[in-house]
Amino acid sequence: MKRQRLNGWVVILIGILSCTSRVPRSLGPLREITVITDYWPVVEKKVEEILAQEIPTPQPEPEFQLRVGGFDRFAALSRLRLVFLIGTTQDTVLRRIMGKKLDSLPDGNFGLFKFPNAWVDNQWVLVFVASDTAQLISGLNLYAARIRQTVTEMVLDQMARATYLRGAEKELTKRLGEQFFWTIDVPRGWQLQAKDSAERFVYIFNHYPDRSIFVHWSDSTVVLNPDSVLNLRDRLTGRFYEGDSADRKLVLVDTIQFLGVPALRLRGVWQNRKAIIGGPFVSYAFNYQSRFFMVDGIVFNPGEKKLSNLFQVEAIIRTFLPTGMLKG
Repeated sequence: MKRQRLNGWVVILIGILSCTSRVPRSLGPLREITVITDYWPVVEKKVEEILAQEIPTPQPEPEFQLRVGGFDRFAALSRLRLVFLIGTTQDTVLRRIMGKKLDSLPDGNFGLFKFPNAWVDNQWVLVFVASDTAQLISGLNLYAARIRQTVTEMVLDQMARATYLRGAEKELTKRLGEQFFWTIDVPRGWQLQAKDSAERFVYIFNHYPDRSIFVHWSDSTVVLNPDSVLNLRDRLTGRFYEGDSADRKLVLVDTIQFLGVPALRLRGVWQNRKAIIGGPFVSYAFNYQSRFFMVDGIVFNPGEKKLSNLFQVEAIIRTFLPTGMLKG
């Protein structure tokens, strides 16, 4: 009976959304991933390993928050902001959603699919399918890096939408593009500090909570070694941020693609021993067209959760563009 009711709900939901001109907007926190699956006891440990790793902040937080429900809750959960469906080719709900795509999975026994606005507006849906239950864990292992990267991009997309909901400071953004070799979209309400621009250090900032993003650049490339990049960051923040430095024991490093080139992404904890304060930071370091750039964001929000704010500054960082890539 439960399966029959579920199938009816899927049909009703798809029918309603395809026939209405006004599509409802998604719901849910910006960093929350809604996992819809009937196999949670099987995949729980692996999914948490992929998506709920702790990110260094003064009080470590899981990278993404997970909400979990079975296929019998599909009608309600499918309206949420970021949805991750996990199942097999035998599951009726996935058959109704994916159709003939399940007859020939991209990697034989596995498939990973991403859809924008599948059932509501301002939504991302990720679907992982295995040929049968026995293949679920091996498939999740195979796709682990892609799942984490895809979910990160989905969350950053949502963060960017929220951050720029009120628009951008267009004059400040234009000024950056005219004055330097790069630009970054300055969110509405943020301010620019360029007094040290002669020394290749410019930052934007906002308060409540305190967040800032600095850009440093040089006219030659730099070897992207985590230790040397952290040493450079410490020299810059020590000088321009009144003595800040990175806690080397609390730094995660990964290599990503940014603007079509390899970039080091460093996430960790900054500290100021003199002021006895600290918080999380995220830094992108990369070479582009014979120049080196470091774009770095920090958060200071004592006594509060900080990871969502860190995702926000990373979303702003990702609007960075060298002059040669400027639109228009």
